[in-house]
Amino acid sequence: MGFTFTFRISWTLMIDQTDLSTRISFRVNGNDVSVASDHPHLLAALRDELNITSAKDGCSPTGQCGCCTIMIDGKAQVSCQYPVAKAEGRSITTLEGVDEAERQSFSDAFAACGGLQCGFCIPGIVMRAKSQIDKKGADLTREEMSRHLGAHLCRCTGYVKILDAIDVVAKGTPVSVALPGGIGSRGAKYEAPELALGDRGYVDDIRVPGMLHAALHLTAHVRADILAIDTADALAAPGVEAIYTADDVPGDIRVGIIYKDWPVFIGVGERTSYAGDVLAIVVARTRREARAAAALIKVIYNPLRPIVDPMQAIT
Repeated sequence: MGFTFTFRISWTLMIDQTDLSTRISFRVNGNDVSVASDHPHLLAALRDELNITSAKDGCSPTGQCGCCTIMIDGKAQVSCQYPVAKAEGRSITTLEGVDEAERQSFSDAFAACGGLQCGFCIPGIVMRAKSQIDKKGADLTREEMSRHLGAHLCRCTGYVKILDAIDVVAKGTPVSVALPGGIGSRGAKYEAPELALGDRGYVDDIRVPGMLHAALHLTAHVRADILAIDTADALAAPGVEAIYTADDVPGDIRVGIIYKDWPVFIGVGERTSYAGDVLAIVVARTRREARAAAALIKVIYNPLRPIVDPMQAIT
C-alpha cells in the first residue's frame, strides 16, 4: 500500500527588515523577492527559502543532471551552479511561473508521447525546451534540441519520446491524453501531466509546518576503528534539536533484506566498512543548520592500512 500527493505551492516571503544588507533581491515568476545571501547556490534559495520545488535537486552542486534547470533573463540555466549573489536584479522563471496554456501544452505532450517514466528529470527538460521553443518556435529541429538535451540526464525514459513530446509542443500538434482503457490498450502514464510539470511531489519536495531536517555525519575513513565520537559542539549549534548515534538505537542495529548485515550506525568501539558508513545524524530546524552542525562533530579514528597486494591478502 502506498500513497501519492500532488500539489502546487503558493508562498509568501517573510523578509527580515533589519538585515537587508545580507539579502539578494530579484524577481521570480513576476514577483519581487529577496533571499539570504549565504545559500550555497540559487537552487537552494529557490527550494529551501522560497519553497519553489519544480526545480529538482539531482546532483547539486555539480550541475551534471540538468534537473534544476530554470530560466534566468530568458536563458536556460542550471541553478545548482548559479551563485545566489549573481541573481541580484535578475528575472527568474520556474515552471510554476510559465503561462498556464503553455504548461498544459507541455504536460499533454509528454503524457501523450510517453515522454516520461519517473518524471524527476522532466521539469528541467521542459524549461530547456521552452527556452529553445521561445527562440525558434516551429523551426526548432530534433537535431538542434538533441544537442541541448546533452545538458540533461534521463535515467529511465531515454530521449526519443522526450524529443517526440518537445516536437509536438514546438509545432503545435494536437494530442489526446487518456488513461489506458484495459489490457492491450494504449494510454498515458498515471499522473504523467503532474510529473511533467513538477507538481507531483517527491520526498524532497514535502513541506509541512514544523518540519525538521536531518544531516548525516559520515566516516572520514573507509576502514577504521571508531575510538570516540564527540557531539557537544554540534548539539550546541544554532537550530539543532537532537543528535543520534549508535548508542541511541535500541535493539538490533543491523538491517538487511536477506541477511541483517548492514549497520544503521557505526558506534564507538566498532569498525567502518565503506565510505558511506554513518556515525551520527543531526536533526535541526533547517537543512543548512543540520549540515553545519554535522560538520562540527569530532571523531577520533584509528585508520587501518589497506591491503593492496593479493599475496599479502591471502597470507
